[in-house]
Amino acid sequence: MIRPASVRRAGGGKWLGTFAIVALLSGAMIVSPLLEHPVQAQQSWAPPQQQGWGPPPPGAPYGYAPQPVDTNRAIMEATADAQADENGALWFFAGCILGIIGVVIAYVAEPTPPPQRLMGKSPEYLSVYTTTYSGQGRSAQLHSALWGFGTVVVVFVAIYVIVIVSLTKSQPVYQ
Repeated sequence: MIRPASVRRAGGGKWLGTFAIVALLSGAMIVSPLLEHPVQAQQSWAPPQQQGWGPPPPGAPYGYAPQPVDTNRAIMEATADAQADENGALWFFAGCILGIIGVVIAYVAEPTPPPQRLMGKSPEYLSVYTTTYSGQGRSAQLHSALWGFGTVVVVFVAIYVIVIVSLTKSQPVYQ
């Protein structure tokens, strides 16, 4: 049987090329959030400085009284810590694998700061820091999960379009 010129054989090259493009874009979306947080690369393994328990140094403005709460500093530290602590790859794959359920889990799961960061702080500072940390952490989780879900949606739509186009183009023409 002779095949008409308008009907072509489906090859693996087109599928392989499409798969390579999808894999490259998915890999870039996974790596890009990791590159946005250089704070993780700047942390050292040296132990923290020990606090001296002697008298305050000369010229210390507050002596033994608690430091005044600087809410802007607490907000900035909480925001930076929440973004640095957020596991973008985990939430990206939760959005990819679980879909809309992964996005809901990312919204519902409330991140909490490590207790080491809260030791020795005033109650006002703790309140501002934990509230901001939870809000910013949840926002970062939701952002990563939405990127994962969006990636899966785009990939499935692209595959659907490719399959539909290939099925409509591969219909044999009978004369």
